[in-house]
Amino acid sequence: MRALAPKPAPNVGHTSRIRFKRILFATDLEGSSTSAQSYAVVLAKMFGAHLFVLYVQTPGFSPRYQKAFVSGGRWDEARAIAELGDFFRSSQVPFTLLVEPGEVREVLNQVIDNNSIDLVILGTHGRKGLSRALMGSMAEQVSRSSICPVITVGPLARAGFENSLRTIVYVTDFSEESRLALPYAISLAQEFHAELTAMHVAPQHMVRDRVAAEMYLMNRLKSLAPQSNFPWCRLKHRVEFGDAGREILSVAKDQNADLIVMGLHSSVQFTSHFPERLAYSIMCEAACPVMSVLPSPRELKLAKLSAEALVLVGHVN
Repeated sequence: MRALAPKPAPNVGHTSRIRFKRILFATDLEGSSTSAQSYAVVLAKMFGAHLFVLYVQTPGFSPRYQKAFVSGGRWDEARAIAELGDFFRSSQVPFTLLVEPGEVREVLNQVIDNNSIDLVILGTHGRKGLSRALMGSMAEQVSRSSICPVITVGPLARAGFENSLRTIVYVTDFSEESRLALPYAISLAQEFHAELTAMHVAPQHMVRDRVAAEMYLMNRLKSLAPQSNFPWCRLKHRVEFGDAGREILSVAKDQNADLIVMGLHSSVQFTSHFPERLAYSIMCEAACPVMSVLPSPRELKLAKLSAEALVLVGHVN
């Protein structure tokens, strides 16, 4: 008796729209958070979301305290918190201000869990080298630990989008992690009738026949995100060769992108790129916000099971 073949995984083109109803804006009260505050307000208004504003009082010297200490100046934390509250009150967005002591990762995940957060937004200083080693990066900590998508606003990000997302760039390396970020790009493109560019970057030094490689990779891209599944979306496919970070930033700039969407690996495969990790480098240097999605172990397991099921289906006679 022939065994029944497992059902194929549902196509990402038919997933339900992703809604962000409870958005968390995390801040360290430094200047890098200013532009991210504006994005948080705009997105909360776009989705009609409740905004949670979180400041974590870390043990010892915070980066702000360190800078003040080195310069011989002073910093009034209470005043900075009060000004933060004033900003969001004037925005006319429903919000809850949370000031919590502890370590960033632990507090963040607790707040996300307790308040059923759908999306995290924060700014980054773009620190590199010694500065990053000494003072750290909250953006990198949050992106690598958050159990929900994170939008990072870097120091080079232009003024926020006003009423809509017009152009989105989705980056894939064809891994399960990057595939699980695709529904977010698709859903946002559908929500705002945006143009969506799906792109892959191949290392130039590993390609012998560029024409054949480009044809093969383009077919993989179109199979991953076929135009026929998204009649409501202006969909483009791009295959580039060279340095991944440089090409992603170049395409985003060329497309005048409002958002870059990418999946993060739990390993270092996608996020490692000497001398700076690729994902963090893109967050720091992009001229628009970057949404990073770190899939949970359960999501990865289900995705891999679905992929195995499709292989089995292909082998059933």
